[in-house]
Amino acid sequence: MSRRILITGGARRLGKTLTEHYLEQGWQVVAHYNTRNELAPHPSLRVIQGNLGDNADTIRLCVELAKEEPFDVVIHNASCFATDSSAGFTPAEQAAHINKHLNVHVTAPMLITQALTNHWREDASMIVISDIYVEIPNERFAAYCASKAALHNWGLSMAQRLAGKVRVNMLQPGPIQFLPDHDEAYRQQVLSQSLIRRELGYGSIVKACDYLIDNDAITGSAMRVDGGRFVANRYDQTFSL
Repeated sequence: MSRRILITGGARRLGKTLTEHYLEQGWQVVAHYNTRNELAPHPSLRVIQGNLGDNADTIRLCVELAKEEPFDVVIHNASCFATDSSAGFTPAEQAAHINKHLNVHVTAPMLITQALTNHWREDASMIVISDIYVEIPNERFAAYCASKAALHNWGLSMAQRLAGKVRVNMLQPGPIQFLPDHDEAYRQQVLSQSLIRRELGYGSIVKACDYLIDNDAITGSAMRVDGGRFVANRYDQTFSL
């Protein structure tokens, strides 16, 4: 019997890479997407749309997911990433900006997991993708960092609540894959702030997910996949001996 996996944000970027990987491994994949589905059709793939920034649409999505066959794995990958300055400056604009991050990173995973209460196969696993910003926040992305920190903490709670039924682990990526609009100067600055000092690509996250899924001794843990950026000396050394 084929293993089944649900991946939120599973049709673009990292999510697309994860979906294609598990399809290649013979899994049945349910891939959620918001506005853009970049996946090619596949007999073992079902795509399902939902705007996780809108609670009403998330509830609709949960009703659909509750009709699915049980899952072996769920990866909460969907993300919202915007600078605070892009939100505007009125209280209403700021509230919308904050609520969107919280809805995508906290409310949606909570509601989806609740909807799947009776939809887990034996030895199931859930992976919550948070961020190294959980512990080293960036003031330009305060709403993003705070909501990812809440997601991370919720994942730890789920490891307790679902103990004996579902293993739950957190995965904390760093900037492992650049976007096309990142110029060379930015790329070199970011790479200089890591220990490995090269672009690792989405494949490094795929390997980490495989490890967390297959190792039945791990739950309630957090794994950083950041090229060593978390422990790197991130400050310019301006003094001399």
